[in-house]
Amino acid sequence: MIAIIRPYRDPDLDAVTAIWLDSWRSTGISSPVTLEDLRERWPNELAKGWVVNVALRGPDMAGFIATHGNCIEQLFIAPAFQGQRIGKQLLDHAKLQMPAGFHLTTARNGRAGKFYQREGLTPGVETIHPRYGHRVIEYRWR
Repeated sequence: MIAIIRPYRDPDLDAVTAIWLDSWRSTGISSPVTLEDLRERWPNELAKGWVVNVALRGPDMAGFIATHGNCIEQLFIAPAFQGQRIGKQLLDHAKLQMPAGFHLTTARNGRAGKFYQREGLTPGVETIHPRYGHRVIEYRWR
């Protein structure tokens, strides 16, 4: 079943921030971030220019992508929907919206890296996350 991708709406706040936290926790990388932190951060990021689209599978929100300029700031899929090609749909949506190319930074873990490489992104510089201390890697498309 294909997900429907549509622009973020204000009533999506609780679902999007819950997906963000649950998906992050599913990576196994520890972080002191709470749901309240994300709910507080969200409007600030929107005000800075994030463009957000959500993926719906039936009545359920399955994931979201946040972009800013030529950067994918966030791409998260709810754990119950991981492995069902929703991340690919959101990434393909980004490719259509940014045909000249884009970049993103993600935690250096096998699942995310394998996904981005399989989808044609090129790995680049590895660094340490400035706030949380885990390894991150930049990926570029085009």
